[in-house]
Amino acid sequence: MKYISFVVPCYNSQDYMKKCIDSLLVGKDDVEIIIIDDGSTDNTGKIADDYAKKYPSIVKVVHQKNGGHGEGINTGLKHATGKYFKVVDSDDWVDKKAYKRLLKEVKKLDVDLIVCNYVYSYTDGRKDQTISFANVFDAEKVLSWNDIHRFKLTQYLSLHSMMYKKSVLDKSKIKLPKHVFYEDNLFIYWPLVNTESIYYLDIDFYRYYIGRADQSVNETQLIKRSSHQVLISKLVCNKYDLSQIENKKLRKLMLRECIFLMTIGVVFSRLAYTKEGEKQYKELWNDVKVGNPKLYHRIRYTSMATFVSFPGRIGRFISLKGYRLAHHLVKFN
Repeated sequence: MKYISFVVPCYNSQDYMKKCIDSLLVGKDDVEIIIIDDGSTDNTGKIADDYAKKYPSIVKVVHQKNGGHGEGINTGLKHATGKYFKVVDSDDWVDKKAYKRLLKEVKKLDVDLIVCNYVYSYTDGRKDQTISFANVFDAEKVLSWNDIHRFKLTQYLSLHSMMYKKSVLDKSKIKLPKHVFYEDNLFIYWPLVNTESIYYLDIDFYRYYIGRADQSVNETQLIKRSSHQVLISKLVCNKYDLSQIENKKLRKLMLRECIFLMTIGVVFSRLAYTKEGEKQYKELWNDVKVGNPKLYHRIRYTSMATFVSFPGRIGRFISLKGYRLAHHLVKFN
């Protein structure tokens, strides 16, 4: 039995993918590693095939036309046979000791969502930073949403911290858009309504590499691709009528995610300091107003998204200052 399906979307990843895959091979035959060669033009495909030949019972390779990170996840979902599903980016890796502990626990579990800590690993001399959820979830207990505690301002669930049961993702009918960045927010948000049981392991499992100039979370890239963030914000915020979510704590968590994405969408539209950027963030608000009026009226004038949406130069100044403060607190890129 495969307990975890690890999906590794790769695009021109020849220089760093081996560290990622080698770290996952620690799971041996308890896991499967699905490498998606997303139209690479370097040696990524060959490296992937070499792993599949050497570890035929563990590694699968799918070669496809370039469709972006989200399409890589879509393809991985189609081929995954494991009980749980985990995305690991090709420039990241997992901690060996934490990995072994996770596998030991997974073999005993039957829950909808497993949450672990993750670690930012920087290349600019900063110390590694662990994002822990010990204050939010009681460790090593099967929990419901009613059992969770308050998130800190700087804490958000992410692709790096979450591992959904494959059947939950299937039920949620996950289909991520092609050639769109930041689609991991859809992957995080959409299945929440089908998640009833949560298990938290207080281990630093995932290592999130921060430092490549072309990385999607690099500030320059975030500004350049602000239209992608805006699209994802729309798709998240217009997905559910949160007033229909019966569980109060889950509803609050989902509202928080919407506020966060709206704030980010507005901030990076405005940090471009262009007329197009100003138009873009206003259209974002309008689309949510039309697509989900209840949510719009809930957050438009009563959330942090409000403070980054003030018009004119003052509004842009506030956006910049707010982003810099968040960067200082969270160090997310």
